[in-house]
Amino acid sequence: MTVLAPSAPARGLARDHLLVAGCAAAFVGLCALFWPFVADDALIVGRYARNAAAGHGLVYNIGEYVSALTSPLHALLETALAWLGLDPVQAYRLLAPALVLAGWLAAVRQTGLGGAALLLFSALSLFSPFLALWTVGGLETPLLACLATLFVARLSRMVRADAATGADLLWLGGLAGLMFVTRYDSALVSVPLLLAVLTVAYRRPALWAGAALCLALVGGWLLFAALYYGDVFPTSYYLKLADGGRAPLDSLSALLNFLLLSGLFLLPLLLRPAPLASRAPLARAILRGGAISAVLFLLYASRASGQHMMFGYRLFLPYLMGASLVLVLALPRARPGLAGLFVGWQAVMAAVVTFAGVNPAPLTRLPGLQRAYAEYEFVTPAAHKIHMDTLRADAEAIAAHWEATGRQEQPRIYLRAGGTGYWLPDFYVYESLVSYRHACGDPMLTMVGASHYMQQLGFSKTGTMVEDRGRARPDIADDAPLLFETEVDWMGPHAVGYLYGPEPAALDLGDRIHSPCIAG
Repeated sequence: MTVLAPSAPARGLARDHLLVAGCAAAFVGLCALFWPFVADDALIVGRYARNAAAGHGLVYNIGEYVSALTSPLHALLETALAWLGLDPVQAYRLLAPALVLAGWLAAVRQTGLGGAALLLFSALSLFSPFLALWTVGGLETPLLACLATLFVARLSRMVRADAATGADLLWLGGLAGLMFVTRYDSALVSVPLLLAVLTVAYRRPALWAGAALCLALVGGWLLFAALYYGDVFPTSYYLKLADGGRAPLDSLSALLNFLLLSGLFLLPLLLRPAPLASRAPLARAILRGGAISAVLFLLYASRASGQHMMFGYRLFLPYLMGASLVLVLALPRARPGLAGLFVGWQAVMAAVVTFAGVNPAPLTRLPGLQRAYAEYEFVTPAAHKIHMDTLRADAEAIAAHWEATGRQEQPRIYLRAGGTGYWLPDFYVYESLVSYRHACGDPMLTMVGASHYMQQLGFSKTGTMVEDRGRARPDIADDAPLLFETEVDWMGPHAVGYLYGPEPAALDLGDRIHSPCIAG
């Protein structure tokens, strides 16, 4: 009896199926490794979601319609999870790896990647420890990564076929609209590409249907935000961009360090692109639109990527899979050795993030960049978990302390870290993002004077200012101890504690972002 050997295509298909399973398992393993990490701001979104699910509206403090939501779609998804009775932050973090894998797998299927090209694509994107870190970090990164990858994969297939089906045009419009509702700045990536497709396919009814879908998603949220919050922009726009922020040098440093640590700088050196004029019209238009998108995004990143909560190269990660896909598809040939090189490099970077810190920035040691600040450079995921566990224990202790006072008014707390308020649902919280008002900006010193509890973070640049202002209050003794004081290792030992003042001053921030601040 003769046993027939599997054909070469069948062996290749089986190999690719095993490779897909192995890559997915490796990514899930990275997510498990970094599971201890969750960003403070994720718990701000979680408090919005819990209030919305409880019928209080999509608000942080009940009765105050002020948006600190940089990702509306993320907040709406967490609201649905909270409505189902789940912890919105933890449930979203569990769902997040599936979102990233869905985008990655769709890109593989739509472009037909296999073999060394599939491994190289996965090594550049899925194996990035920064992507895994922010997948479980609790913010919008995995959601936008999924949408952006689907968007780029659809365009890549159109370039290779030099054709767009009606479904392609509808998908592009819908994905672009969802990307915008996930992060406004995604328009820098999507709009030039959409306009490029428009120049070629403007006679197609499906294109206008896709455009209508996109505008409905974008316009629907902006109209809601304008009517509900009185402003289409979240408060961080005013705090971090319009009112300044960190030095542009910090963002330039973050951009250059990411290009180095991701390895993306290497692949363009291996490309041998065909002349643009030799391309068919649709492909040529999309490639031009992509070039404009890349330039606009890099210019924006040179200003924004070093801002607060962008550590670990968070600004770049939603587009990492899309950029990797484009580069791998453009290579003349994806060699196994190159794929193996990037697998090894990502293993080294995973060790660095695990044992050295979540925001490695080696280029800050170079002349010209040595003045750049790399936020949380030497804070490990394990150290961050200890910090978050401390904040949760503090919240429980504060709630018990307030109950022991027997007082009936709503307790007020001033926070430097966003997470604590998630575990104090009955407290009124003063916090920079949610307490911003146009008429008074971020009135930190006034809010400290108006709080029963004042959070002192020793590693915060304004930590001593909070404590000094608190001790200057007439209802707090100069030698009053910090309540629930804990020492945390945050690039060195620092104290976390709280001052308690039984008679805070009155402060009414108003219920809209345009409201005046009334103190006294």
